[in-house]
Amino acid sequence: MSRSPGVVVTATRRRADGGPSARALLISVIGQWVMPGDEPVWNATLVGALEALGVEERAARQAINRTSSDGWLEGESVGRYTRWRISAHGRRLLETASDRLQRSFRLDRGWDGHFLLLVLTGTALDRPTRDRLATGLDFEGFGTLSSSVWISADRGARPGLEALLESVALPGAALVFDSTTVEGAETPAEVVAMAWDLDSAAVAHRAFVSAFAGADPSDEREAFALSTRLAHEWRHLLSVDPALPAELLPADWPGARAAELFHRCRAAWAEPARGYYARLVDEAPAP
Repeated sequence: MSRSPGVVVTATRRRADGGPSARALLISVIGQWVMPGDEPVWNATLVGALEALGVEERAARQAINRTSSDGWLEGESVGRYTRWRISAHGRRLLETASDRLQRSFRLDRGWDGHFLLLVLTGTALDRPTRDRLATGLDFEGFGTLSSSVWISADRGARPGLEALLESVALPGAALVFDSTTVEGAETPAEVVAMAWDLDSAAVAHRAFVSAFAGADPSDEREAFALSTRLAHEWRHLLSVDPALPAELLPADWPGARAAELFHRCRAAWAEPARGYYARLVDEAPAP
């Protein structure tokens, strides 16, 4: 018997029913399966991967075309077929996302007492630009101090922040500062309470555990789907969890259990999941 995970709802782009969009799942497929091999991938392989995740063929093809139009993929026609390569722009975004994911597991890392501050100057942002910037900053673990000031407790977030700022057309300047709290002012705990909603992050971690604990794929296709969804849902969980160092977290933080479950499931499903993806690659039509 297999049990499919439920949907972990986070503050990221989702379909109306709460599930992840086809495009969001495609980016997860590209980051988890295509990027490590650094080889072009046939359109049929991407469609097959999305179909295993429950996306219909038409929606899968639309997601691929949209992702290409957004600059993540570069296409090449070979006879009647198309193969895709990750663009330089897409690769940088995927690499910074991968770095963020890896940093999120280091709950035992020490905190150096420093915060990273982003301050925007100039005219107010229009709604689409602000939404895009806010989504990216949420994923990189930044909290909000005001309408123009964001804060991170992880100086390792700077490369991801720089990549995000390059991809968003800002009307004014973006200033980045390395900061500590000032003696006599707010304590680090007070800053955390001002900038982040840890209660929502804790709920998201518990939902992640509930969704994947006990999931048991019955074949390679299910293992591929579960493994891909596991990484996808963890990545989206990071949009509400800043992955703060242990010194800034409450006792018995549920993120530790969620991270342990992630590693255990990924290790258990890795071999059959890789086998299914390899079969998708092999079965793609040759021109």
